[in-house]
Amino acid sequence: MSPVYPECPRTERIELVHGLRVDDPYRWLEDPLCPAARDWVAAQQALAEVHLNGLPGQSGIRRLLRGLVTGPTASPVKPAGARRFRVGRSSALRRWTLQVADEPDAPWRAVVDTAQLGGDGVTVRRWQPSPAGRYLAVQTTVDGAEDITPLNVVDVAARRVVETSPLTRYSSVCWLADERSYYYARRHLDRPGSGVYLHRVGHPWITDQLVTGDDEPVTRYHLALWHDRWLVVCRRHGTSRDTTLLVADRHADGEVRGLELTGTSVGGVLVDHGGRLFAVTTEGARFGRLVAADPDADGAWRSWRTVLPEQPPSVLTSVSLAGVEGAERLVASRTLDGYSSLTVHDATDGRLLTDVRLPGPGTVSAVNPTDHPFVLAVSYTDWVTPLSVWRVDVRTGDMTPTEAVTRRDEVEVLRTSYPSDDGTEVPMTILALRQRGGRRPRPTVLTCYGGFGITFRPGFQPDALTWVLAGGVMAIAGVRGGGERGRQWHLDGAGPHKPNAVRDLHAAGDHLVRRRWTRRPQLALLGGSNGGLVVTAATVQRPKAYAAVSSAGAPLDMVRYERWGLGRAWRAEYGDVRDLAALATLLSYSPYHNVRPQRGRLPAMLFTTGENDTRVDPAHSRKMVAALQHRTSGGPVLLRVTPGTGHVGGGRESEALATAMLAFLAWHTGLRFDDDG
Repeated sequence: MSPVYPECPRTERIELVHGLRVDDPYRWLEDPLCPAARDWVAAQQALAEVHLNGLPGQSGIRRLLRGLVTGPTASPVKPAGARRFRVGRSSALRRWTLQVADEPDAPWRAVVDTAQLGGDGVTVRRWQPSPAGRYLAVQTTVDGAEDITPLNVVDVAARRVVETSPLTRYSSVCWLADERSYYYARRHLDRPGSGVYLHRVGHPWITDQLVTGDDEPVTRYHLALWHDRWLVVCRRHGTSRDTTLLVADRHADGEVRGLELTGTSVGGVLVDHGGRLFAVTTEGARFGRLVAADPDADGAWRSWRTVLPEQPPSVLTSVSLAGVEGAERLVASRTLDGYSSLTVHDATDGRLLTDVRLPGPGTVSAVNPTDHPFVLAVSYTDWVTPLSVWRVDVRTGDMTPTEAVTRRDEVEVLRTSYPSDDGTEVPMTILALRQRGGRRPRPTVLTCYGGFGITFRPGFQPDALTWVLAGGVMAIAGVRGGGERGRQWHLDGAGPHKPNAVRDLHAAGDHLVRRRWTRRPQLALLGGSNGGLVVTAATVQRPKAYAAVSSAGAPLDMVRYERWGLGRAWRAEYGDVRDLAALATLLSYSPYHNVRPQRGRLPAMLFTTGENDTRVDPAHSRKMVAALQHRTSGGPVLLRVTPGTGHVGGGRESEALATAMLAFLAWHTGLRFDDDG
């Protein structure tokens, strides 16, 4: 029996857009200040609380979760003069805190009290020490809101914030060697758009020098400074993968000049001591290649040559420099279906010198220099190994942990693939406890991301492992739209091809049932953000195929997505509603517009959204839940709005959210957690 849902009036709101009929009966829920909308949300909260708090197994879930996240973790160290910096946390359910050791063998201490950065609701997002460690630039969010991430400068010795630049929304920070100035990106003060600015410490931010910028609200700038001389800027419009590369030589005239090279990102651009420029590009190579150019007499780079050719099906994601002048080496990071590999190459001709021996099939990230020129520090994790810090010797390819590393070896990791409806082979990873005596169907959670060219990469996920350790199966499908198999894989699931991502997800579910991993009454979908869009679209298309669904922070009204949050920045991914063909595609899969009265029951559905989500407005979830609840058969359909959180999650509510989600999916798929013990 379905629960009694709060009353939610439907209005006859019908529009003709490009001649197409668009129904929008719950548009009044878009206004969060509307008294009726606020009352409705409060009633939904009460309904969700009653249902979720009454689910069994939650003490068992919490016990398993805490057993997985009790150990402390830390990021790779960033050396700066005699000081070392890192972020660390006592467990995966705690916030990261900034830490510094004032000398190489000194103990770690807090850099600054969090009260100076925003109080209990603050979360550190980005941080960068100045070259000698005098200052630390810190960007934070407060209660999850990301519309502004203030840039605070901390005096490390004094342990206090000495100044704040308020108009940043995530930015690279590039300190000059004298520690008196840094480059960063922020919004303009007196006009739309944003740009790259040079700031002098101790001077008002309104006097910052503009280096480059424009009036477009969705333009983004990423920057890096090499050898205190070459400023590299990558300019991108919204979430488009098309970029413009700009370089300024501070030792010459300092003017920003554009380079004739597309398909790059600032994370894939390097400049060696001699001024030779390396760039990872997808121009003429959808799996990525590394090109290089020597500066000419005018200090410009015009003639590109390939140093590392593309190696399909592996995707070249980034390249790092190590060694000393005259003996520099390139460390190339590639992924295959999201799994990392590292190789070391001669920086002159690109020839392979050695392979780095990784601890297993996993993810390498956060490559940083150390106090030794031929040794890099990296983060490593995989499905059964917590995030850990390792040292990579580029001369030998040896990779050694800085601290003891534990693994959950009782969990089996199976890398496989399955055919989608058009015959395309889609990669999949399956996590499960080993079974004896043949495979028996088990409660299974199927998840994906499938958007923006982002790859769903291996990582230690306590909520997923909690499900598996209780006897369930976790399946991760690398559906089209992500970056698992290169640039074309993204394009084949974006814009007019976005429905391919949904079809790939359906095919993944069919494969799991066909191969007896699970049965339909045991199969749940899980997705967040773009992944939440894909799983919800799949559910409204085939409600009988799934037993339960959990969707978090997802865009769900794909006709009006551009109006809220960062929606305007997503036109390259989803399509522009002002275009008839794009609108027709959006309407074909938009979850909100495809809720239809039909025979059969809805699966159990849980929608969660952060109260302060400035990327994907909570209006999406409000309208979607109202539309689904109007079809009262089956369910329940629940809405949980989490106060004090935004789009990226984490923080004080993380354990409660994970526990409620797991309990919901478990109850509706037949997985049982032991509340005893």
